[in-house]
Amino acid sequence: MRRFAVLCLALSLCLPFAIAADDSGVNRTIDLEGTPIDSILVPEVSTDGVEFTINVTLSSEAAENGTTVEWTVQQCINSGVCNPPEKISMNGSDANWTSTITPVDTHSYVNYDIVLTYADGEDEKFPESGFSNGGKVWSDCWVSGEDNGGNNCPAVAVLPDDPLPAPALVTTIIVGLSAALIAKRDD
Repeated sequence: MRRFAVLCLALSLCLPFAIAADDSGVNRTIDLEGTPIDSILVPEVSTDGVEFTINVTLSSEAAENGTTVEWTVQQCINSGVCNPPEKISMNGSDANWTSTITPVDTHSYVNYDIVLTYADGEDEKFPESGFSNGGKVWSDCWVSGEDNGGNNCPAVAVLPDDPLPAPALVTTIIVGLSAALIAKRDD
């Protein structure tokens, strides 16, 4: 059991690096095919300190059965660190739901997924896999590893002293594997 916990910890520490591996600067939308969600509208770009509003429209069936909507938001900043995800209730009723956040300073992108709560109290997340396939909206001034872009950036983007998280990632993996080996030896 301890080996499993150590492995889960090591993998969870690696997750932000794996999530950041997709196409830098390219927004991603949630696939709505076969879901009770008709549409999700978000801004084309996010801006530090400027309200970011999401609008979700449910299918008529979901709207009629008392389904409510929340979204989970995670903001990642230009230094390569992601803030903890926040589950935020949306305002609305029937088919139309909305919510607004204000992106933090120097953010690279906003990750999001949608959580529906049905009349029976059961929750369902879209997409089921969360942020790895969820929505992503890039900032108008972003840094991702050695890449950077956006229309609102200074002429020269400032990269962190160590733009690649590889040393921290390798250290995390080594510590996790060492703990797993120690746990196995103790069994």
